Amino acid sequence: MPFDVFTFRDRVVADYADYFRSFVTIDDPDIERYVEQQLREGAAWPDAVLQLNPAYEAAATLGELARDGTITPETARFFGPDLRLHRHQADALAIARRGEPYVVSTGTGSGKSLTYLIPIVDSVFRRDPARATVRAVIVYPMNALINSQLQALESFREKNWPDCPVRFDRYTGQDNQAARQAILERPPHILLTNYVMLEYVLIRPSDRSLVERMVGEFQFLVMDELHIYRGRQGADVAMLMRRLRQRVGNRRVQFIGTSATLATEGNRERRSATIAGVGSTLFGVAIPPGNVVDETLRRVTTVRSPATPDHLRRAVQAPPPGPGAITDNPLAAWVEDTFGLAEIDGRLQRRTPHAGHLLAGSGAAAPRNRDRPRGLRCRPQGGPGGWIRGENRGGRAGLRLSTPPVAGVGTQRLRHPAAPTRPAPDLGRAVQSAGRREPAALSPGLLPGMRAGILPGGTS
Repeated sequence: MPFDVFTFRDRVVADYADYFRSFVTIDDPDIERYVEQQLREGAAWPDAVLQLNPAYEAAATLGELARDGTITPETARFFGPDLRLHRHQADALAIARRGEPYVVSTGTGSGKSLTYLIPIVDSVFRRDPARATVRAVIVYPMNALINSQLQALESFREKNWPDCPVRFDRYTGQDNQAARQAILERPPHILLTNYVMLEYVLIRPSDRSLVERMVGEFQFLVMDELHIYRGRQGADVAMLMRRLRQRVGNRRVQFIGTSATLATEGNRERRSATIAGVGSTLFGVAIPPGNVVDETLRRVTTVRSPATPDHLRRAVQAPPPGPGAITDNPLAAWVEDTFGLAEIDGRLQRRTPHAGHLLAGSGAAAPRNRDRPRGLRCRPQGGPGGWIRGENRGGRAGLRLSTPPVAGVGTQRLRHPAAPTRPAPDLGRAVQSAGRREPAALSPGLLPGMRAGILPGGTS
């Protein structure tokens, strides 16, 4: 069943508007009409943002890497020998094998966790997994991410190697004392925790045995979602990194950071330098810009996009392609070029569309927000009956484009996140000047932009 992202967004906005109206009473008719008009026109929340999740350049399978000696056969067995890496995952593995710190900055769903889990598990197999010592600590900003990662590791083990000697566990405040005591008595090779519990490990006498088990063979310290740590919290975590390194005897710890968003300004070289600076400051070790791993994208479609509005209109009105024919479809190529990819300095990068770009390509006039057509729908991957749906080299498209009411295919009112946002009126001041109580402050960023996308298959 198709999922109409525009209707969903309108429902969320309507619910928030009802919430706002529930605690704002305006007696002055002129001010009340003005407030209602601004709410109807969407002054308090951003327009929907649509973005395509592109496909990644493929690299070798784990079985192939095991055969050429890059990883151990045991590592390939644990994760699955047929698991094919993305190019950025293979690049991260190459840096990890050199023992150098690095930062992975790739999109959501790009498989960032494998950029550190594969090197960590491989190192455990190479250094006698029979010894119960902590080899790696992975720090997450919230317990939900810890639980998700723990489930993913358990899934690999249950599917590929139920009695695998590599052990992993979480150390969080949600666990009871008996579970934490079991970890202290027999520490896992891979410890999943948050920065608060890591702080406790260093300062609580009851956790001292865990630190002692880390001194001998501790090798990896991973920080997930680096962009979370900023300001005072970032300074606290940066000092925690330095204290941990000191407590384990100043041995050569390999620092790894991941984040989907750390820098967006400038060209690739400038972004890499900025990200390397952030990682260096947080970890207290020098990370060269060359050790910033970004994504390597590829095109799924093999034909050119429609060159004119007439060509685009004909592509929209053409019958849907059959299974397997999506890569040769002009409308699919237009979707990929408009929502997904842009070639900058000879390299494919993600594109974020905005209303002016889309309307210029379609020849449609921009309607008011409340008149926006509902032609663009997002649906779950692989569902039956979907337009722009099909298989291609492991990539599945989950975007449905229904027959459009206008040539714009329902893509109006999209705005680039970096574009200036029309400021919301100072409704609080207007009400206060009329002698009424002041409502909560409104901001253009109250609601996140909705995203819909073509979701290629692969490892997350």
